[in-house]
Amino acid sequence: FFQVLELVNDIPASSRKYEFARSLADKMMYDNVEQGGQSLREVNRMALETGFLRTVYMLASSLEGLHRQQQFVPVLATLRNRIGSVMQSQCMQMMAPPPCPSAEDSEVAEKLAQELLWMSQRLKENNGLEVAILHWSSAAGLAGQSVCANLRVQRLLVKLSDFYLSFFPAFLCSGLIASEVEPPSEVTLKLLLLWLPLFCRSTHGIDATMFTSAEKHEAERVLERTIKLLPDAQQELVLALWLNEFVHSSSDWPNLESCYDAWCYATRKLNYAPIEDGYDDDQGGLIIEEEEAASDRDNKIKAIKAIDSSAAKVD
Repeated sequence: FFQVLELVNDIPASSRKYEFARSLADKMMYDNVEQGGQSLREVNRMALETGFLRTVYMLASSLEGLHRQQQFVPVLATLRNRIGSVMQSQCMQMMAPPPCPSAEDSEVAEKLAQELLWMSQRLKENNGLEVAILHWSSAAGLAGQSVCANLRVQRLLVKLSDFYLSFFPAFLCSGLIASEVEPPSEVTLKLLLLWLPLFCRSTHGIDATMFTSAEKHEAERVLERTIKLLPDAQQELVLALWLNEFVHSSSDWPNLESCYDAWCYATRKLNYAPIEDGYDDDQGGLIIEEEEAASDRDNKIKAIKAIDSSAAKVD
């Protein structure tokens, strides 16, 4: 089965055999479940997990190569302009640039991103989605490259991250991730810190057919609900990152202002509770006691001074 998943990765999407390979992989998965039960479902899960990791690595490498080419071509063009005719020398001709990013290179990256989404859906069907979430929360290389990817790839990766986040509250509440190496809140924190910049930086224009207004609103709701599951200190990290990315982005999505306001309100209430009528809820009446003690001290001092004054008059 894993061999078939490798073929899906390696065959170009333009090949007439590509759909054959994907259909074969789907058929093998469904047959394993129907004929082998839980034991072969586990085979599916293990093969999909391995294929998922391989695809993450391949996509990160593809995006890194595209980004490198995009950076090098302007540098070489500037160099050519500055040294002019010297470039005609044999030595300088050896500085041939790598090929410019082509439509084919971008199509490979988009194909791999689509395959990640496909594998994630199949992992969910084979009780392996929590494993994919753990790997996605550690895909720092891919997350870093994704902010410079083309729009089609970005939208697929945003869709994939939103797909994972939508299941997080259920996973955290049911304890499905609790038995892993890292605590659930740490997995959530890593996932948000890695992928929230992509949510803010990806462009969502009128051609972004993958994201309707309803889908954007639902994604914001999922993000807010997931952030609120974190401890206050971790919420602060995530919301500080969101605020920095949001104000520097041309996009108005995701707008987590209500979540940010809720965190600010909770923080004020916890650390700076209002004092009314001399009573502080957090201090449990301590302020009143301190004021009464101070008043008692003042009265004693006045009494002592009065006694001293009377004694002086008697003398």
